Amino acid sequence: MQLVSVLNRLAIFGALWAVLTGGAVDSLVYGAVAVVAATALSLLIYPVAQPGIVVWRVVALLPRFLVQSGLGGLDVARRAFDPRLPISPGWVDIPLSHRHDAANVLLGGVISILPGTLSAGPGDGVMGVHVLYLPNFTPAEVQADETRVQRLFDSRITEYGVARG
Repeated sequence: MQLVSVLNRLAIFGALWAVLTGGAVDSLVYGAVAVVAATALSLLIYPVAQPGIVVWRVVALLPRFLVQSGLGGLDVARRAFDPRLPISPGWVDIPLSHRHDAANVLLGGVISILPGTLSAGPGDGVMGVHVLYLPNFTPAEVQADETRVQRLFDSRITEYGVARG
C-alpha cells in the first residue's frame, strides 16, 4: 500500500511536470529532480499513513468544480457591475459531519469557488461561510459538497475521522 501511494505521487508530479513543460525532453533531468523533491516533500507534509485522495474520484468531481468556479466568477461580476449592487451579505455557520482536517480544508476551498461564498475555515466542527447574498444561500448545498469531498478520500478517512471526532 505504501509503495503504491509513493508511486502514485511520483506519477502525479511527473504528469504535472510534463504538462507544465509541454513534454520538453531537454528539461527531463530537471524534471526528474523536481518530481522526486516534490514527492519527498509531499510525504513529509502528508504521510502515506493518513487517508489519501483517490485520483479517479477527483477526475469525476472536476467538471462540477470547473462549472461552479466559472458560475461563481460570473455571478460576483454581475453583482459588482449592477448599479443596484444586489447583495445581502452575512455569515453562516455550517455544522460539519466530519473532523478530518485535510477534508475540511479542501471543503473550504470548494465552498470558496461556489457562487457568492467564501469559507473562513473549519473550527470546532463548524465551517464559517461568508455569503454574498443570503436569500439565495442554502446550507444543504454545502452539506452536499462536504459529502462529495469526503468521498474523494479512501476508506481510511472514516477510521481517522471517528478516532478524532
